[in-house]
Amino acid sequence: MLIYWFFPMILLLGIVTSYEDIKFGKIRNKWVVSAIVYSVIAYASLFLLGNAYGLTIDSIFRIAFNAMLALAVGFALWHMGLWRAGDAKLFFAFVMLVPIHSKGFSSFFTILAATFVPIMTYFLVQIFLKTIYGEKLSHFKRALNPKNMLRMALFIFGISWLAQISLNSLGLRGNIFLLLLIMYLLYNFVEKVFRFDFVYIALAVSLARILFDKSIYTFSFLPGFLALLLLFLIVRVFIVSMGMKYFSNEVQLSQLREGMIPAEVIFRRSGRYFKRMKSFSIIGEAKSKGRLLFNPDVLGKNDIKRLKSLQKRLPFRTLRIQSTMPFAPFLFSGVILTIILHFLNIV
Repeated sequence: MLIYWFFPMILLLGIVTSYEDIKFGKIRNKWVVSAIVYSVIAYASLFLLGNAYGLTIDSIFRIAFNAMLALAVGFALWHMGLWRAGDAKLFFAFVMLVPIHSKGFSSFFTILAATFVPIMTYFLVQIFLKTIYGEKLSHFKRALNPKNMLRMALFIFGISWLAQISLNSLGLRGNIFLLLLIMYLLYNFVEKVFRFDFVYIALAVSLARILFDKSIYTFSFLPGFLALLLLFLIVRVFIVSMGMKYFSNEVQLSQLREGMIPAEVIFRRSGRYFKRMKSFSIIGEAKSKGRLLFNPDVLGKNDIKRLKSLQKRLPFRTLRIQSTMPFAPFLFSGVILTIILHFLNIV
């Protein structure tokens, strides 16, 4: 099997980058580049050896296409502040080293799902341990508000259809975790491009789905839709909303650095400056009625200059910044889980 040619490098890359990410908080480019060069040489050598390993022109194309998708999504996740640039590059390297393509899946989607599921579980457990009952109840009451629930159900009903169409167009089979990830990416993209309430887009797409998608009139549709709605609610209430507070720290404005991920936004309204915890409008939380002072996804050089120049005019001296965590071990575990699932003939 092809995977045997890559497994030693997978172990080396995973162990070294996990150690350095935990110990030093960074992933060095030399390990990522070495893994990519190794994978290219290995694929070229196996292709030249002929059909003994089943590596055809079609296989090479699928591997290259898979890697380009991984690079694009890795960049998108970095741009949205979900991980660092080093994590995106490491993800690309791992995808190059995992030549698994079966049952409609590519290693790109499988590794991503296998990585984020344990991360979500980790955050969920930590947040449950760090929050009191009253906080959990307060967040649930706000999320279960009928208006919020209607907006969220409308968003999931419409956008999950677009997400599934996207997967089908790529010849990939989707599952609930992949749908959740793609919905988030689609939402983030549309919200940045269009400057109006996202609910109007969700409503238009939902009406189109009612007209053209016959699968919603089957008995199998409702359980999957309710499961996706519940999972989205758990992620939104606990991991995103509550986690924004418990996985962030106050940082002096003078100590802000490029690449930091803000947990708060600062906006100007009526000549005064305000700040609040970041929120998302997909379940009805109001957007800041004012002009934001910086990119809410990740702080850039110009954002920091602007904040520092306004220090004397701002009524506060700190900004909450999301705590960083070593992501390499989770990526490594996602790759190993993907390989195990492949051997068990699950993916």
